[in-house]
Amino acid sequence: MEHWHLWTLVVLVLLIGEAFVPGLVLGSLAIGALAGGLTSLITEWWEYQFVAASAGALLSLVFLRPIAMRAWFSGDSVATGVDALPGRRVRVTEAFNPMSGRGRGRVDGDDWLLEFSKDWSGHRNEGEVGLNDPANIAVGDLLEVVRVESNVLIVTQPTTP
Repeated sequence: MEHWHLWTLVVLVLLIGEAFVPGLVLGSLAIGALAGGLTSLITEWWEYQFVAASAGALLSLVFLRPIAMRAWFSGDSVATGVDALPGRRVRVTEAFNPMSGRGRGRVDGDDWLLEFSKDWSGHRNEGEVGLNDPANIAVGDLLEVVRVESNVLIVTQPTTP
């Protein structure tokens, strides 16, 4: 087996590993192994091959990796899980308890504790019913999620139906 066969095998193993380990570190090492493999076509001295592999890996870690990370991994991320809940609508499934001020509701099939925000700073016209009064909320009403605190959704009545 020739030296370039071994270097090709190392490149393939590192590229397969890159598929499972994010961060482009193994990919940079694969570029270094490619440099070592190309050097093996020029000389049989393993010292030169390892120097070329080390230099290739170091250069790709210093220069190529930051460019690739900015190009591929710096975009706006999509909110998922709990981070995606603010702004969503929740349907009340259990009436609010006047003592605790909490009720229950469903978002996408998940059951949550609901509570009105204590620091609501909106306004209402004189004579209108209080906007965030739990007594005015019936089972089946839609509320809007303001934020998530632990396992409780902080909600408010939506301004538009």
